[in-house]
Amino acid sequence: MAESPRRRILAHVRLADICCVIGLALNFMWCSLEGHALRFAETAAQFQFPLNPRGFWLMGFCLLALLYLAVPHWLKRWENTLKGIVPLCGAAGTLAFATAPLQSAVPPLALGLAGLAVSGLGYFWFASRCFTLMARARSIMAIAWAIVAAVLLKTFLLPVATDLQDSEAQVVFACAIPILSSLLLWIAQLSLGVTAVFSLARPMRAGRLSLPAQRNFILLLILSAFLLATVRRLSFWGTWGETSTFSIAPLWGLPELAIMAACLAAFVWGAFARTASLPVAFRFQPAIVVVVTGLFIAAMAQPAQNVLVSTAVAIIIHVDEACAYLLFWTVVALSLDTLDIPPFRVLGIGGLIYAGSSLIWVAAGSHIADMGGALVTLAAYVGIMALMWYTYRETKISTDESGRHEDGYSPQVPNTDRGREELEDPGSITDSIAERCEVLSERYHLTHREKEVLSLLAQGRTRAYIQEELVLSVSTVKTHISHIYAKLGVHDRQGVMDLVLKKESDDSETSPRAL
Repeated sequence: MAESPRRRILAHVRLADICCVIGLALNFMWCSLEGHALRFAETAAQFQFPLNPRGFWLMGFCLLALLYLAVPHWLKRWENTLKGIVPLCGAAGTLAFATAPLQSAVPPLALGLAGLAVSGLGYFWFASRCFTLMARARSIMAIAWAIVAAVLLKTFLLPVATDLQDSEAQVVFACAIPILSSLLLWIAQLSLGVTAVFSLARPMRAGRLSLPAQRNFILLLILSAFLLATVRRLSFWGTWGETSTFSIAPLWGLPELAIMAACLAAFVWGAFARTASLPVAFRFQPAIVVVVTGLFIAAMAQPAQNVLVSTAVAIIIHVDEACAYLLFWTVVALSLDTLDIPPFRVLGIGGLIYAGSSLIWVAAGSHIADMGGALVTLAAYVGIMALMWYTYRETKISTDESGRHEDGYSPQVPNTDRGREELEDPGSITDSIAERCEVLSERYHLTHREKEVLSLLAQGRTRAYIQEELVLSVSTVKTHISHIYAKLGVHDRQGVMDLVLKKESDDSETSPRAL
């Protein structure tokens, strides 16, 4: 049997993991430097912004999310071109924001605002491509641990970079970050043998969710995006150019960093690893409860005269922000695998909700200072109620629908003892399907594009989905499916599924092309 694509990817995953972790850490630093480094803070102080500078950065974030939703085919078609242009534009945007007051050729305020928007767009461009690549090549737990490593690396390196560099060097470093991050992502792609991230086929790690379960999963995506935006508003990085309510040492000592690492490791193990076998309706409940609890602490706590108490609260807020980030991007990665929605749509929905909610918090501005506790408490309460409604609806649907897996999955397997065993482990049947598609593609001499279409057909995807996922016209999809039917000697989709799910020993002797 031919080696499966998943095993080939795992053979090169170590270098890709390292590149993605470093790239994400640099991306986090890029945003933080623009918002809080000395030179950028001095630039922001010279302007009378109608909104906190982070709001204009978020507008660029929103713009890319809207493009993901409105013109996914165009972005996918031009991905290889854009992956070189967008990082350069991001670097130029950062430079424009930092140097806007020093020139007179362009109105300084307009140049500064445009630079912020372009850098926000570049930030989301890298993050979305990086997480899409990891979602295609790595397990959900591996992605979670990669985020933890990136957050810790950023927490350690950011104060080091700002303390050891003067203001001009900080600007140069910030401008270099989008280029360095993109270079690291390119190396990760090469190590995985990937040319275009958004054209990489799904790994088929899990069976399909039922339509009601998918709708509820979208609700979970929206909730996690809103929680992240709310937590960030109360964190050290929620607004730019302002001092944090709870001070934090410029360079954390090893004890503080170790505490943060232990908290994040416990969060991943308890909220993700221990709940991996639970139905979707319950899997992310512990993570959401932890994030909401952190929200209450951040909203109700006040600066204390005692240094230890103030530092403890600061660590809690910092850890809660990292947990919210973990929750959001883990849900996004899982959505890329399980939802019958092309990746651009998933990224667009999540990015738009997060950036839109953040814009609302930023626009509230100084009003939050007077009623921050009440607003955050209300937001947390709304989040909990939404989660309860989501859980009730998902559980009721899973109970009412017969023939469904309790998680909402509906793997298509034959009615045999082997099939019933595989129903208990959706990962085993989907891995088997991926391997069978690879074998059939080689045996029946399918082209590369026909192999991609066959993999999507085996997942039960519709023609409309295949058209959008592979950026093909309706007639081209029909032609590929007709060619697949002819080469496999079947007449419809059910024939394809029967052939894919048939045991190797059953069809190796009957296939005329195998003789």
